[in-house]
Amino acid sequence: MVAVAPGPEHIPGHAARLRRYFRHVRVAATLSNPQGVHNIEWGGQVYACTGPRPSWATIWPELRMYA
Repeated sequence: MVAVAPGPEHIPGHAARLRRYFRHVRVAATLSNPQGVHNIEWGGQVYACTGPRPSWATIWPELRMYA
């Protein structure tokens, strides 16, 4: 699964939360923008998550968020 989260100052501990659901969680990219505008997305992280621990039926309702 790929998870995208705002910067750590907006959602601290997001990687630890993902590790409850996946065996392997790594930061694949850090977000910025060409204009250098520091907003909620600045410093956000894209996580690559593999090895789900519970079933997708359990994971999906708890992790989905459309914002």
